[in-house]
Amino acid sequence: MNGKHTDGGRTASPALQQGTVHPARSGGSLAVVSAIVLAAALLAGGLIAASETLFALAPAALGGVWVTGAILQREWTRAIAMPGLIVVAAGATFTQVAPLVPLAGLVMTLVAWRLADLDRRLALTDMIVDERSLRRVHFIRLLIVAGVAFVAGSLATVVRVEIGSMGALIAGVLAVVGLSRLVVLLRRIMRDA
Repeated sequence: MNGKHTDGGRTASPALQQGTVHPARSGGSLAVVSAIVLAAALLAGGLIAASETLFALAPAALGGVWVTGAILQREWTRAIAMPGLIVVAAGATFTQVAPLVPLAGLVMTLVAWRLADLDRRLALTDMIVDERSLRRVHFIRLLIVAGVAFVAGSLATVVRVEIGSMGALIAGVLAVVGLSRLVVLLRRIMRDA
């Protein structure tokens, strides 16, 4: 059947049936690599500026592993590097690093993770209609959500509000509900555009 297998009337390539990445649309796109490099550079640069040179090796090494894995299409590198960069961002808050640096590093790490996931999903898809438009819409949504997260996090480093644990729980639930509504609204707007 010309190298293709059928599954209930649907045709899929052997590579897709094995769960491997489609070679024509592989990971390691410029956006993914750029986001990883920026996340690692923000964290490492902030740590170096705070005289935490030895600690700065961690984000540099993790970023290097992730970039190499993205280029060589090794998914396991992301599974190690992404949580590692999140831990470094969390740990950097306990050093003399300016609070916005770990926040920016964390946001960029999550952006890189999301972009890498999009590349992986598109690579596993046999046929994509208007891939460029799909990537553009996804990137716009991602920038909006990352911007909102960064602004909210920036405000949290400046504004001090005393609330109890119940107030924090309510605020967290409202934030999750509000962000999910925002995502639904953005999807509607992008779908109609």
